[in-house]
Amino acid sequence: MDKRNENLLNDFLKIVFEEGYASVRKWLLLHWYGQTNLTVAIRRDLRERWKALMEESSSKASLRIGESQGNILLANSEIFFSKDD
Repeated sequence: MDKRNENLLNDFLKIVFEEGYASVRKWLLLHWYGQTNLTVAIRRDLRERWKALMEESSSKASLRIGESQGNILLANSEIFFSKDD
């Protein structure tokens, strides 16, 4: 991944952290990674980047990844209600 796309991806993850969720077109995310399919390696990399961001902010939120209608939805686990709420 080139530096420009890496910066776009990191900005995208910061939006997920601040807003709770964000979506990106699947083709664009795959373009950033230079792939043709959403692979386990891409999901793993997203989670590792998320983990690094959470360590910086001292948060314990996890990253949820979903796919719908040509979009990839990333969500901060803290926007969901727990069973206790």
